[in-house]
Amino acid sequence: MKRSYFLVAIASLQIILGSITLIGAAQPVQMTQNVVVLQGNYYVFEFGILGTGRLSGNLSELQGVSFDLFVFDDAGYASFRDGSNSVAPLFEQSGTRILFAMNLTGSGQYHVVAVDVPQRRELQIQLDLVVVGLKTGETIVALIVLVGGLALVGATLMLSVWSWRRTRSAPAPTPAPGPDAAADPFPDPPLDPLPDPLPDPQEAAQDPPNDNTRIY
Repeated sequence: MKRSYFLVAIASLQIILGSITLIGAAQPVQMTQNVVVLQGNYYVFEFGILGTGRLSGNLSELQGVSFDLFVFDDAGYASFRDGSNSVAPLFEQSGTRILFAMNLTGSGQYHVVAVDVPQRRELQIQLDLVVVGLKTGETIVALIVLVGGLALVGATLMLSVWSWRRTRSAPAPTPAPGPDAAADPFPDPPLDPLPDPLPDPQEAAQDPPNDNTRIY
C-alpha cells in the first residue's frame, strides 16, 4: 500500500510538471531589439513550432534604407542560402518600414530574413516580432513528462488490482493442531475405573429358602 501511495505521488508530480511545461510552450514569444546588419550580410531569426501558428512583426530601417523581408521554411531557406532561389518564400515584402502578419500552416522550422537585395548594404533595423504556437522543444519535453506520469498511474492501478486479487485468492488459515499426546513428556495419569454399583437393599433382604427345616 505504501508503495502505491509513493508511485501515485510521483505520477501526480510528473503530470503537474508536464502540464506547466506545456502551458509555457504555448505562450507567445516576443522579441524586440535593434540590430545592425553589416554590409554583405543578412539578419535571420529562426524558430520552430508544432501544429499551426501565427507570425506578426513590425520592422523599421532607421537610416531610411529600403530592405527586403522574407519568411522561409527549411527548403526555401536552403535555396536562399545557396543563391538558387528555386523555392519561393512563404512571405515577401520590401520597404523602409514593414508591418505584417501571417498564418503558419503546419509544424516545422521557420526563418525570418531581413536583407538588402541585391546590394546588401548595411542596415540598422528596429524590429518587433511575435510568434504564436507551440514551441517545439518545450512541447516535446512536456509530452514526454506527461506520458511518463500517465503511464506510472496506469502501472500503479494495475499493481493495486493485482494485490487486491491476490489477497482475495489467498486460502483461509487452518486451525492449529491440538497437542500430541505421544509428544507430551508428562502425560496425565490414567483415570481409575468406576466401582460397580452397590446391590439394591431390597434384593439383599430376601427371605431364606424354605427347606422344611424346623427349629425348636
